[in-house]
Formats: sequence, structure tokens, C-alpha cells
Amino acid sequence: MKFAEHLRESAVPEWIDKYIDYKIGKKKLKACRGTIAASQALSNNIPGNTCSVELPPHADESARYRTQNSYNSVQKRFVIEFVEKWVIDQELEKCNDFYLWELDRCGKRFSVLQEQINRYELHKEQLEFERSGRNLAALKSYGSVNEGSPSPLPPKLQKHSWGSSLFAFLRDNELVPSFPNFMPFKRLMGRSSERDYGSSIGHGETFTPITLSAGQIQQRLSDALIEEYLLIQLIKNYREVNVTGFRKIVKKFDKTCGTKELPHFMEYAKSAFPLFQDADANAKVIAQTLRDSVMLRQPAKITTDIELADPLMAWEQKITTWYTDTLALSSKDRKQKSARLKNISLEYSLSERKVHRFNRSILQMFVGGLLCGASLALIGYTLFVGFTASSLSSIHKLLLPLWGGWYMTFLMAFLFLLDCYVWHKNNINYRFIMFGEMQSRHGAVLYNNDFSTTKIPLLFYFTSILVFPMAVMSTLSFHAEGLSPYSIIWIVMAAILFLMPLLGKQPLGNIPYWNKLKTSVKWLLVTFVRLVFSGFYPVQFGDFFLGDIFASLTYSMGDIALFFCVYSKTPNGMCGSSHSKSMGAMSCLPNFWRFLQCLRRFSDSGDWFPHLLNALKYVIGVCYYASLCAYRLSYTTTRKNIFIIFATLNATLTAAWDLIMDWSLLQTKSRNWLLRDDLYLAGRKNWKTGAYSKRRMLVYYAAMIWDVLMRFQWIVYVVAPSTIHQSAITTFILAALEVSRRFVWVVFRVENEHVANVHLFKVSGEVSLPFPSTVSEESETEESVTSARYALPELGGPEAPHAAYRGNVLPRSNSSGLFKTFSKSIPWAHAKDFQRPQGHTSDDKPQESDASESEVDSTF
Repeated sequence: MKFAEHLRESAVPEWIDKYIDYKIGKKKLKACRGTIAASQALSNNIPGNTCSVELPPHADESARYRTQNSYNSVQKRFVIEFVEKWVIDQELEKCNDFYLWELDRCGKRFSVLQEQINRYELHKEQLEFERSGRNLAALKSYGSVNEGSPSPLPPKLQKHSWGSSLFAFLRDNELVPSFPNFMPFKRLMGRSSERDYGSSIGHGETFTPITLSAGQIQQRLSDALIEEYLLIQLIKNYREVNVTGFRKIVKKFDKTCGTKELPHFMEYAKSAFPLFQDADANAKVIAQTLRDSVMLRQPAKITTDIELADPLMAWEQKITTWYTDTLALSSKDRKQKSARLKNISLEYSLSERKVHRFNRSILQMFVGGLLCGASLALIGYTLFVGFTASSLSSIHKLLLPLWGGWYMTFLMAFLFLLDCYVWHKNNINYRFIMFGEMQSRHGAVLYNNDFSTTKIPLLFYFTSILVFPMAVMSTLSFHAEGLSPYSIIWIVMAAILFLMPLLGKQPLGNIPYWNKLKTSVKWLLVTFVRLVFSGFYPVQFGDFFLGDIFASLTYSMGDIALFFCVYSKTPNGMCGSSHSKSMGAMSCLPNFWRFLQCLRRFSDSGDWFPHLLNALKYVIGVCYYASLCAYRLSYTTTRKNIFIIFATLNATLTAAWDLIMDWSLLQTKSRNWLLRDDLYLAGRKNWKTGAYSKRRMLVYYAAMIWDVLMRFQWIVYVVAPSTIHQSAITTFILAALEVSRRFVWVVFRVENEHVANVHLFKVSGEVSLPFPSTVSEESETEESVTSARYALPELGGPEAPHAAYRGNVLPRSNSSGLFKTFSKSIPWAHAKDFQRPQGHTSDDKPQESDASESEVDSTF
């Protein structure tokens, strides 16, 4: 594989601007070839042409890069322009500054973890001492009643009850309900700035958290160590890729210009830049380890000099010791932890050859494509029958909307997979945004941008297998002009296929790869439960994202009530939307769930903007669907006018919210007219002008127009009132258009979140810590002690990396003007839709060079 492709696949998307711009380097060298050829021809005709070129001044004459004197004038000029000015002064300085910034931040996180481990050891000793005293007293008090007969152990010494097992299950799946933080009330009472740890902090020097069990403390520390270990792996990968890139681009320069700059460049880089120094130290350690393994010798300990030269290796070894020894509960646990770290290391070092050797995506896409094609043919037949049937027939009134609800659900699923492919092609890290794959509670993840590792083929295969039996059952149902028993058979089959991955290693052995869907099924079920019980859980990205997806599936939600009505004693003629209030109530549910989530976010953060405004938007959405239901039940002028009022308000607010808040477009000061500065779906910028392709930018304008038009699709019911009474064709088409609008919305919403992560350089999640940190005053903030949850903060580092290669982040406004502050908050308000990890404050953001004293808006 060529290095440019390797760089594209292995680069961390959030750091993409901080890697060596290898493609631009190749373009610069390509532009040099013609000049080199012409100069060589000229030098052959003019012998002795060895005019010198004045070298540019540098601040440090003794340490600056020096060219060789044996080059001709053209070679010297290109050495200065390419190697000195572009490679060293621009690209290498950029990469080295960012590496030092990440190294400093990682070191501060390591200091926090070191303090946590020390307190854990003290806390563990205290618990063992108290437990030994309690056990001795309990055994004495529970002495045998009869001489010689063993006495039963006290209940506290027996195994955990089913209640504790249930709590552990809920905790592991993030389903333990919690009360809001009531931050607005704390601010009114003047307690927002107090360090009120409450009952979560015990007494004494160990800071014993009373509300956390020993298992919870151990689990939080394990997650934090794994998170730091993963971050170290990413930084090491960043270092190695860039060092390789610089070596290869200088080697290409030598080949193009006929020079011998590579040895001189490598010597200078190793002496002047920590990026190369640490990589060289790491290479020496690895080489020594390989020599020891070949000679069958005991691996020598890393010398102090190398430890100081490569701090990442020293931190990695220390974290490994803490994780496998300090936190291990038994020898078996130690082996499991060691195996887990080994798997993480292997996954981060897998070569492209190994990735493609075990590639199963081709077979998955082939089988999924066959099943999807067959399903589309059968579904097309059912839609033809449903559209051509009489409006008074059961096919039109019942079968088309009932099966159509399932069609919309799976259409959304396939469109979401298409969204994933769009994100993958545009290097948007949707897996971190959507699923938090870097977070340790989800296990180690191979970071590789190759299509075969994205799970898109597996999920396409999974969805196609679920769709095919539905298509068969719906075809039989339409052919028989009846719902039963085909709908029941399909629901049972779907439930079995969907839930079986959770029940065994290889369920349904005749279906290949089915056991690999456990994580995806678990994520869907857990997120759905959190959505249904909105308000009882902090709002994560998946929670509100799934809520918005359901908000576009109101057609399918209403059909749930229709399904139960058909199988009840109610006459089928009274089950349609013109007679059923329950269908209207089900349509209101998604907006009501999102309303509760907005209230929870306001209660947890205390920020009225955007949460209360967003809550008002969803209240209007509930009123819109309620007025639509009333309009369908009784067509009167009064109800029609009420429907028009709420529909207009809902369409206007939601369209404006989509464009301004969710997509961060319509920015008047953006260099891209009515868009924003960073447009990842518009492709790469022109390497000379730094501008996006105008043709690729048209997708943003088209998406804005499409979103606004689809938000006002309710006008059909006003212009043609007859369509509102059981016109299954009209409602089906409008539902399909709404699903397509949501498909477009999803693409730009996740892209906008990725923009925020890029400006924050955010590549890892935050893990709650069991003990408060006193390493530095900045680490204990208001958010880090909320609800007795302490987080591993992304502490501020040295002076921020240079900002010449990225648009500046809008700073927090220091003005007291409400409008000015509000206007600066809008572009970043989208990131406040969901719960960011505790302790993640505005201090986490590295400042841009021309705004070093400003901060990101309070959104972060």
C-alpha cells in the first residue's frame, strides 16, 4: 500500500490537520520536476555554473538546518524552499508543536491517575482492615447453636443477592436511573461555586466515597487506565506515522532533485525536535527487545535515559503495571487484564495485510445485496397492489399503512448505513461520535479507516436478513388480502433474529457472522430503553439521536396503535387515523421524549440556552401532531385554523433550528457564503488557494433547500383537505419524504459534531473517577464535582498548537451584551444537545494562536 493511502487510513480524523500534508508535498515535488529538468539542460550548456544562493536568516545560527555546498544554484534554491521552509519550518514545526501539546496533556492526565492509584491503595488497605474486624465479630456472634455443628454465615458474607446482580447489570449497561443535578436551583441558592461533595466523600485522608462500592471504584479506575492507555497508543501512532512521512517525503525530494538531504535531515531532526527524538528512543527499545528475544535472554529493563527520552513508553509501562497488578483481584483476573492489554496493542499495530487477509466484507455485501434486491422486488409488488387497490378496501386502509410502517423503519436503517458510508468516505469519525468506540466500557477498537473495519458491511448484511422475511410475509399478506397470521409470524421471526445474538456465541449456526452483532443489538436495546424513560438518565449522543430518528418515524409509531386496534374487538373501520385518538397519541410520543431530554439537560447543566428553547420547539411539535389528530378526527374550520397555526410554528422553528443550530450553517461571517468555515462534505481544499470546490459546496445549499421544503409538507393537507381522511397513499409518500429529509439531516448533524471534535482535538471519552483530584487547581472545577462524580479531565497543556492550518474557533464573548453573547454561542450550541462527560470544560480546548487568550464558548 502506498504511504498516502496508509496515512489516510491510519490518521485520526480529529487530528487530520496536524499530520504532515503528504499530498501537498507530492504536488510541490511534481511542480519542481519541470524546473529541475530545465536547469539541468541549462547547466550542461553553461559549465561551472555554481552560483550560490543566500540562505535565509534564522534565530539560532548554531542549530539551524544547513544545506550542503556541493549543490548547484537550483538545487540549493529547492532545498531552501522545500526542505527548510516547507518541510521543517512549516510542517515539522506544526507536527512537533502538536505532539508536545498532546504529550503535556497526556502527562497531566497521567499525574491524575497516579494520585488516584495511590488513594485507591490507601482505601483498599482501610477496607481490608475494616472488613477483617467486621468478619471476626460476625463469626463470633454467629457461633454454632449446637456444639460441633457449623453455623451459617451471616447474610453479608454470603454471595450477592439477585438485587445486587440486577444493579450490576444496569450499571454495566448505563441503565441505572439518576436524579437531575438541579443546577439552576443550586445557582439560585448560590451553591454552584461551592465544593460541596456531600455524602460522597468520607472522612480521613483516603477520601473514601461512601456511595461507591469497592467494585465500582475498581471499575472506574480500570476504565480510566484503559482510556489513558488508548490515548497513548494514538499519540504513538501519530508520532510514528509523521516520522515515516517526513522521511519518505525528503527521500522523494532527493530522488526528484538529485540531492542527498535525507541523512542530513534525519540527523538534524533527531537533534532538534522531540517528535523524532522520542521516536528514535522507542525504536532503540524495540530493537533491543527483539535482540533479547532472539538471543533467548531476559529482557533488560529500560534505562533511565530512554525513559526520559520517550515518556510515552514509561507511562505505558506504568499504566500496564497498575492495571494488571494493582487493580487485579486474583491471578485469573490478572491474566484476563494482561490479555486485554495485549489485544489492544495488537489491534493498534495490525498491518494492512492482516486487515485484508481476514476481510469478510465482500461476502457480507454480496449476500446482503442479494437479499436486499429480492426484498425490494417483493416490496415493490406490495406497493403496486396497495396503490392500485380501492380506497375502501382493507388493502388500502389496513395493509398498506401497517406494512408501510415497517417499510419506513427499514428504509431509515438502510439510509443510515448509507450515511455511515458517506461519513467514512469523508473521513468523519462517526463511530466515536455515535457509539463512543474509544471509550473503554465498549472495549478496545481497531482504529483503521479501511471500509472492511467499519462494520458497515456487517450491519448491511444484518439488516438485509431482517428485511427479507418481512418482504415475504408482506407479499403473502397482500396476496391473501389479510393481515393474520403473516404479521404475527413476521414479528416472532424478527424478535428471534434480533435477540439471538445476545444469547450465545454462535446462535442460529446456519447464519454466518450472526454472533458478531451482539454489540450493535445491545446498543440499540440500551439506547431505546434510555429513550423510553427519558428524564431518568443523562442525555448522551445516542439518546437524543435516536429520539430524533423516532421523531421522523411518526408514521410507524401511529401504526403501532393501528396494529393493536386491528387485533382488538374494535371494528376495523374505526381503526384508521380518522377515528383513532391513540394513533395521534403515539405520533406525539417522540417529541414528548425529546422534550423530557431537553428538560434533563437544562437541569443537569443549568443553561437555559439552548435547552429550554429546544424544549419549547418540541412542545410545539407535540401540539402540531395533536392538532393534526384533531383535524383528522373532525374536519372543522376551527380545528383547521389551529392546525395551520401550530404547523406553521413547528415548520418554521424546526427548519431554522436544523440550519442554524444542528448544522451551524447560515454564518454571515464565514468565508463560505452562508455556510461555515469547515465543510468536510465538500472535499479537500485547494492546496494553493485553500478554498473548497464550489461544485462540491452546492450539496450544502441543496440540503438547506430540501430541509425547508420538507418541513412545510403539511401544506398538502391544507391545499387538498380530502387527502387527510384515510388517504394511505398520501400519508405513505409524505412519510417517505420525511424519512429522506431525516437522512439528509443525519449526515450534516454528525458532520457538525465532528467539526466540534476537530476544534477540540477530542479523540477519547471522559471516565468518571472515584476520588477527587488535587493534582492541580484547574482539575477540580464546578463540573468535575457535580453529583459526586469526578472525571479525568482533558487538562490544558502548553501554548496551543499553531492555528495556521485551521479556521479559528469562535471565542467566548467577554461582552456583557446579550445579543453579542447569544450570537457567538449559536455556532456551538449543537454540542450541548447531549451530556458531555463530567469535567469536560472549556479549559480542555487548546487555544488558537491568534486568539490565545480566548476560550471556546461555554458550550464546551
